[in-house]
Amino acid sequence: MVEVSVIVPTTLPPGATIEPVERLARGTFDDYEVVVRRDEGAAHARNVGIERASGGKLVFLDDDSVPCAGFLRTASVALDAYPAVAGRVVQPADAPYRDLELPWYDQGEASKPTDVLPGCNMAIRREVLETVGGFDEETFGWGHEESELAERIARDYAIQYVPELVVEHTYVESFRDFLEKSYLLGRADVRWWRLDGKSDRWLLRQTLNTPLRNGSRLGTARRIAQRVGWVAEAIAGR
Repeated sequence: MVEVSVIVPTTLPPGATIEPVERLARGTFDDYEVVVRRDEGAAHARNVGIERASGGKLVFLDDDSVPCAGFLRTASVALDAYPAVAGRVVQPADAPYRDLELPWYDQGEASKPTDVLPGCNMAIRREVLETVGGFDEETFGWGHEESELAERIARDYAIQYVPELVVEHTYVESFRDFLEKSYLLGRADVRWWRLDGKSDRWLLRQTLNTPLRNGSRLGTARRIAQRVGWVAEAIAGR
């Protein structure tokens, strides 16, 4: 058994370089394993990773998360103190749309309680997941699966934001990628609302009453793509 298990879902082909795996191997912390899963859907891949992992401390990264120096030691110490930990996510200096407001990525300079877990940088004790259950793969293939899990964890456990636990992660690679991600998150919005018991009438009011304009062209584009996702998922789920 190892101290820390790192779980990385990926769509990259076998043999491809997975940046977090390479970066962690250069560190001095050696009491860890990496479980890479290529199962369909991030939620399902993470759940399979949890089953296959041997450590009591579980760290979740995306295949393009770039962990900082000392990352695993920081994660291990944080999980000694807290049941669940949200790390800090920063975009690389050359990332497209680096100035996007992403409050669930960077929650500030100070450690504090939070109810947000970023899927590309979070750590959870195994005992917590054994109590509350894993990711809801029936509802969420990708999009909001970590947020729904955080909601369940927060009912019984503390989640702590630890800004020293840092990864670099690019939010989107292009405008097309931005629109597609906004659309898919819009579809995930509806699945989450339905899980929360919201009616079709509520979904219709939400769609009609949410303004499309959002302060900037990029914000407006996000709202439009999100709205299309709402409508598509509402129709598909009827």
